[in-house]
Amino acid sequence: MKRIIFDCDPGVDDALALLLALKSGRVELAGITTVSGNVSVDQTTKNACRLLDYAGADVPVAMGAAGPLKVPPLHGERVHGKDGLGDSPLLPPSSPRRLERDGAVGFILGCVRSGVKTIVATGPLTNIALAFQRDEKTMRGLKELIIMGGAVRVAGNVDSISEFNFYADPDAADYVLQRPGVPKVLVPLDVTHQVIMTQARLSELGDSPTGRLAKSILQTYVRRYMDEGLRGSPLHDPLAMGYCLDETFLRLRPMFLRVETTGTFTRGACVPEKRAMERRRPNVSVALGVDSERFLDYFGDTISN
Repeated sequence: MKRIIFDCDPGVDDALALLLALKSGRVELAGITTVSGNVSVDQTTKNACRLLDYAGADVPVAMGAAGPLKVPPLHGERVHGKDGLGDSPLLPPSSPRRLERDGAVGFILGCVRSGVKTIVATGPLTNIALAFQRDEKTMRGLKELIIMGGAVRVAGNVDSISEFNFYADPDAADYVLQRPGVPKVLVPLDVTHQVIMTQARLSELGDSPTGRLAKSILQTYVRRYMDEGLRGSPLHDPLAMGYCLDETFLRLRPMFLRVETTGTFTRGACVPEKRAMERRRPNVSVALGVDSERFLDYFGDTISN
């Protein structure tokens, strides 16, 4: 069974990705590392622990970066609720869990040295960038870095061109994409906006503990997206985890991609190389196609059981 590190900023959709991994039976979580993103790192760490307690899962948790590499922190309480998890009454208010002493970067490096080959990263890439900066040789032992982030050919969700994770820490995103020797898969808004949790699908999630929790934390999340004109909420992070569980959900295209770090109106924007004459070697495989109905069915069935 594949052992993975889940680097995340829970966050409603991070929580759903975690539940999907736990319920799938297809991966073993070597640990969860948290980062500032949807809410503060203190809260994302607390949320990871609360979710594991609810699920009865014994998984190590390591707290990561409290802010981006260079820009000020950005949070998304308006979408995710004050506590980041839709203010669900089903979750315990706190957790007695002890955190890993080495912090996220030390924990990531230790796991990779011990043989973990896959990281699924669904928040800003600050922890991953810092791990590369501390010990790039070790990080090159990864065989798979799955990243939820970016908007390549579609509109952004922070502004007209930028996705939240890449906007929140553009320097980390660009730095990680440029690291050689590590196969990277990018799951951008181009595909996550094709897997929509509608009210109808939400009502079908069932009455299992994970089904009840998913419905509880999704209520506000779905309404926020519907207020913005969508049919429901995109399952951003669950789709990235879904690719880790079953690669056939997505269709990939190799690209050379940079992330804008300093533009006044373009911070966090994905900049793909389109000039054939440049012939730059691709640095990431970008998901541009998705078997959306099959993934939505799989997500619903897994969470409901």
